[in-house]
Amino acid sequence: MYIKSNKINLIYRVVYLFICGLGVVNHLSLDDKVRNINMLSYFTIQSNIICFFVMLCSIFHSFASVRRGRYHDYARVHLFLKGLALVMITITFLTYNLVLTGTGFSMTTGFSAALSFNDRIVHFIIPAMTWIEFLLFQPKGGFKIYDPFKWLLAPVIYFIFIMIKARYVSPATYGVGIKRYPYFFMDVETYGVWYVVKYVLIFTVATLAISYVIRTIDFILGLIYTKIQKFRIAMRQRRQGRREENVEN
Repeated sequence: MYIKSNKINLIYRVVYLFICGLGVVNHLSLDDKVRNINMLSYFTIQSNIICFFVMLCSIFHSFASVRRGRYHDYARVHLFLKGLALVMITITFLTYNLVLTGTGFSMTTGFSAALSFNDRIVHFIIPAMTWIEFLLFQPKGGFKIYDPFKWLLAPVIYFIFIMIKARYVSPATYGVGIKRYPYFFMDVETYGVWYVVKYVLIFTVATLAISYVIRTIDFILGLIYTKIQKFRIAMRQRRQGRREENVEN
């Protein structure tokens, strides 16, 4: 169940790409290296960047379909990456709303209407638009039963990256503004190893649960679409058979 109109797909994805790019770029700076290092360390920014490039691939797919004048299927790797992007941006949304809200968390120093709007783009608008794209424009039934375990590699690699980064960020370096840990629940020095391990286990289970929810939705909608297609084919064949009988009579 999805919209196969190549032009509608292309328009939506171009709008998505513009908004996603705006949200990422407005969190970065051309002349502030410290700000960029901090921003690029956030899972939020990394997930939005992944969404940007996966959607760019989807735009190429839609554009190719428009030029050919017909819809063509996605490559398996493309669908896998779309699932990965959906999982990552969903984690971003849920972590911000269920874990970070109310803790005084901020990706930026200071406050302004512009920064507030940019935060809404990366934490709310892009997650919502990604789910809309998945539900309305993506063919269903392409995710495999073991894909959620592969998608789990993204947050695992991110955690390892942050731990390695923290190991080599000296007090003198982060004293000038570079954050050692982007999120409080990763701060081993302040809260201890077991505190961080507890959150790692929670996020691991939550990520697998989210991934299997997505895979289940994809499977069910794909099943419904297949049954609808079979029903339409059967009805078309029945009508064709009736026409042939009328001609013979």
